[in-house]
Amino acid sequence: MASSADTDPHPRIRHQVVVAELGQQALETDDIDQLMHDACVAVAETLSNDYCKVLELLPGGDELFLRQGVGWREGLVGSAIVPTDRGSQAGYTLLSEEPVVVDDLRTEERFSGPELLTSHDVVGGISVIIGSIENPWGILGVHATEKHEFTDHDVTFVKNVANVLAAAIEETRAKRKLEERETELERTFERITDGFVGLDEDWTITYANERGKNVLDPEDEGLVGENFWEVFEPALGTTFEEEYREAVRTQEPTSFEEYYPPLGTWFEVHAYPSESGLSVYFRDVTKRKERERKLKESERRYRTLAEFFPNGIVTLFGADLEYTLAAGQAFAELPISPADVEERTPAQVWGDTVAADLEPALRAALDGDETSVEFQYVNRDWRVHAVPVTDDDGEVFAGMTMAQDITEQNERKQQLEDTVEKLEKSNERLEQFAYAASHDLQEPLRMVSSYLQLLERRYEDTLDEEGEEFLEFAVDGADRMRAMVDGLLQYSRVDTEGDPPEPVDLNAVLDDVLADLQLQLEETDADITAASLPRVEGDASQLRQLFQNLLDNAVTYAGDEPPRIAISAERAGRDWVVSISDEGMGIDPDDQAAVFEVFQRLHGPDEHAGTGIGLALCERIIERHDGEIWVDSEPGDGSTFSFTLPAPRDRDA
Repeated sequence: MASSADTDPHPRIRHQVVVAELGQQALETDDIDQLMHDACVAVAETLSNDYCKVLELLPGGDELFLRQGVGWREGLVGSAIVPTDRGSQAGYTLLSEEPVVVDDLRTEERFSGPELLTSHDVVGGISVIIGSIENPWGILGVHATEKHEFTDHDVTFVKNVANVLAAAIEETRAKRKLEERETELERTFERITDGFVGLDEDWTITYANERGKNVLDPEDEGLVGENFWEVFEPALGTTFEEEYREAVRTQEPTSFEEYYPPLGTWFEVHAYPSESGLSVYFRDVTKRKERERKLKESERRYRTLAEFFPNGIVTLFGADLEYTLAAGQAFAELPISPADVEERTPAQVWGDTVAADLEPALRAALDGDETSVEFQYVNRDWRVHAVPVTDDDGEVFAGMTMAQDITEQNERKQQLEDTVEKLEKSNERLEQFAYAASHDLQEPLRMVSSYLQLLERRYEDTLDEEGEEFLEFAVDGADRMRAMVDGLLQYSRVDTEGDPPEPVDLNAVLDDVLADLQLQLEETDADITAASLPRVEGDASQLRQLFQNLLDNAVTYAGDEPPRIAISAERAGRDWVVSISDEGMGIDPDDQAAVFEVFQRLHGPDEHAGTGIGLALCERIIERHDGEIWVDSEPGDGSTFSFTLPAPRDRDA
């Protein structure tokens, strides 16, 4: 088992350097296998062991694959398989929350082998999970062929390397998902593009996709390599030539619709210039043009339906997305009328933001698909269902939307989403601080404190005045660091270790806090007055911490005069607003938001003791109680910290 007797700081420093170098490599490389290989080499060399390996957990969870390693017989890396049954060291590691340390595999009673280890005369080693025990990616293991006493520092070192690999693997997964999404976007763009022609600076056709060839060159006479204006001479002197040449001249993209007589076709064109030529995307919209004509003929059939549509709006639109009909009872509640809608586009009626959400649904309807979209307009939530409108032959020639007010429905949905968002924010904060407050942060602090105590005991009679001062500075720094670690632990545990909410009498909470602060209040001659405080729904332990931090701050920053503090409460709907006011130094308005951030202090340690976590912890506690906290203050005029707490549920407060 691991030994804690090793107090030599040099191996520990070497461990930290290796972990830092691997972490930097993980940030700079996309080659995850090279990183795994280099990690195996570094771990084996640093611990003077014979073997190191990275095992990847295969789908199904029954086997592990030797993905990378050093020291193993040729041909095993990239092919060997290790079972995950509980009888093997690998399987036992996957079920262990802590690293697994083996002093002598030959006498080990917890598990055996596996064959990969026994066939290489492995005697001892360390195995840790890459990832989490709930969602492991695999295992990092280092092994020796002779008995080896592994220290706590060795175990922590291997665990830290596994954490670097886990972070790099997760980053690789994220990049892969992003690449897959980008590929899918490219495929989608290809599906919705009817045709494409590329032209160079001399108007020579350099490329045409299959759709473009089918439309422009149905006889397959050849387009690539030909001069565009020679092949399409009838386009000279038309909108095609005017728009293309203007786009090349100004280097600005253009979009237009035009009829090309030789093909008897209307085209919708989007042209994008560059220094090397012009990219032209186009689609045949001849049928759409014909349907727009028929659209006017169909409006009367829908107008009666639209005018009586309850709590909603009905619109009819054509291929250039202009509304041709608008009606519905909801117009009575809107600042616009049907006349304001007709013969205008979605962007002109609803604005660019709404149009960006709405227009894809309208175009889908024109393509024959039914779809829905939601957006907000004049502080109301709307769901719009877009459907195609067909002629007597079943051909789509227009689209229709039916919009309904779903504000109340979304309010109920929002309540649930707010709860989820709070949980996500809580998890995010815990992730930020958990590592800093873990064993890896406390371990070097304990080492520093131990050495300082050793120096003080051994050399207190030989240190001069300056040496004693230096030692005092070091001890003070270690004490402040310990206080910061303790504060971080309290901060990260607000959600995870809090008690379920229940009715709490704030008067009793205040009495307990005043008893705890009695010595400090007497030393400063503090005067605290409190009105009758209410019962609230909350965690009594955390509310005591809240009051203690705020009162301690009020006393600490009272200035030169004895602290004068007043506590009050007033009802605000379902909540209580509690305020703690002092007559102290006050806070500049520009600094008031920063005081609730972790480690944000307005005064140095020489002026006032503290860690910069107290008010951040207060905010964290209030957030867990679904409340808010804020400060009103001016320099020299004192401060009032106010926070909201919910009244007891289903009880008289």
